Amino acid sequence: MASGPSLRSAAAGLAAESNDLMEVEYQQVGANEEEAVRLACIRAVRAGIGRLLFSDYSLQARDLLEPYIQREWQKFVASFYVLERRKDRDGFGVRIRVNLLPEVLMRDLKEKRFLYKPRPMPYHLVFSSEIFEGTPVTASTSRDAIMTALEGQGARVLRTAIPGGIPPNLPVLADANNLNSAREAAARAGAELIVAALVATRKVDEKEVFYDKMNTYETAVKLAFLRADDGVVAAETEVVQRSSDPDDAVARKGSIEQAVQRAVEQLYEQVSANWQVTERDQAKYEIMFTHLTQNEVPVVQRHLETTLAKGTKARLRSFYGDVAVVALDTPRDYAAVQRAVLDFRSFDMRITDRVGRRITVDVKH
Repeated sequence: MASGPSLRSAAAGLAAESNDLMEVEYQQVGANEEEAVRLACIRAVRAGIGRLLFSDYSLQARDLLEPYIQREWQKFVASFYVLERRKDRDGFGVRIRVNLLPEVLMRDLKEKRFLYKPRPMPYHLVFSSEIFEGTPVTASTSRDAIMTALEGQGARVLRTAIPGGIPPNLPVLADANNLNSAREAAARAGAELIVAALVATRKVDEKEVFYDKMNTYETAVKLAFLRADDGVVAAETEVVQRSSDPDDAVARKGSIEQAVQRAVEQLYEQVSANWQVTERDQAKYEIMFTHLTQNEVPVVQRHLETTLAKGTKARLRSFYGDVAVVALDTPRDYAAVQRAVLDFRSFDMRITDRVGRRITVDVKH
């Protein structure tokens, strides 16, 4: 017996859009049957979005997307069937099959600009929080130095005012709320990568050298590149650098500039290469795993890298709903990748589709 749309209308929907449906099945619990069905349908829409990312598109403005799904999920659901029901003191449980309209979902998310095609060269939005002798300061020395260092590496940097009145010295690395504010600003500005720094400078020495006073400053920099769409750290490093000069201001500025220059040089090439692999489809294979939890994704990544051995790197391209897309670079052939998937023991995985370099893996727990 179907809930929601009648059996007749559901069957009509299937007949009309038989080539344009995505079917998923869930066990779901709610306070009552209506809530269980709603939660299952929202899960299905999230899974549909995760599968749309198995393409040339990426996701942005995730914080705005979630409330949008909560409001609009019904227009993406063609039909659903409650296959089993059970009621106990903890709530109402259902086993439900949901049929989604992936083309409708993709078209809508593209129109709303939640889906976008990553640029070959991403824009960077820079935040840098400075501390001098243990006290936060509003100076922009480190931020200017980071932007200059990035441009020296060939990066595209947004030097315009940060949207939303968010200060450029926002301590992004210190607080999750700050990171969310930075991500929102990046989405508004059109930046795909956030560069966040915590820069602490102190005077460590002052002495006479050949009748001149020599000042020495030390700057410690924690620098991270983060993906604006989900806040995931793409790369990070910590650097300590000293600079000396008779002029106190020159020594202080020099330690900051040298430290951030070194930090940017350590990370930029790695981040740029990863961007081309994960966002620009330059990996040898791209694998979509269905029905994974976020904690299970790194387990699968490690298994692939360990099993396929030297020269293999499994980078997470996207995770949304219960769907992970992994960019896999390996010197091994497809047969070895297939064996690695089948040899996984923590839960069952099997390859259900392959189109060129794109492989679909169905996960069952």
